[in-house]
Amino acid sequence: MTLVRKLWLVGGWAPLLVFAVHVVASRGLNAYVRFPPTDIPMHFAGGVAIAFFISGCFRALPRDTDRSRRLVVLDAVLEGVLVGSLATTAALLWEFAEFSIDRLVGTNIQVSLNNTMQDLALGMLGALVLVIIRARQLRVAGADIREVASEWMSGELKLAAPAGVTTSGGPRVSG
Repeated sequence: MTLVRKLWLVGGWAPLLVFAVHVVASRGLNAYVRFPPTDIPMHFAGGVAIAFFISGCFRALPRDTDRSRRLVVLDAVLEGVLVGSLATTAALLWEFAEFSIDRLVGTNIQVSLNNTMQDLALGMLGALVLVIIRARQLRVAGADIREVASEWMSGELKLAAPAGVTTSGGPRVSG
């Protein structure tokens, strides 16, 4: 299977779908001029879509099937941090692209600073919604996330090795 096909299957289609809707809405329907608030759901949907894709990439990484509950919680925390950070970065890059187009071509895509900040906030909110949905799918409670995140940040996080594995990676010898 090619890399492009794998990326498509894990969710690469979602940001492309939002972008296609954006192009049709802006070029075909002139929606942003006719109804400027069209921008609001588009940036939210963009945040959800890019977060969905990043989450799919994270889930596609190889993992041990025999994982402790603690590792599942840590996975959820790492996925949330990764998805939130990268989706926010994508929203920022989108706004940089709008700014660059405005300067190079003389358009006014970024109507104002308030509009730009709203666009960024909506993209981040869309990503946050996806992170919350993923945490619920993993059945990870907020208390579990807070506990693991706190231990992780303080450097006290201890993970038990899976059954049959020593901390050196070799098999355990049963007596």
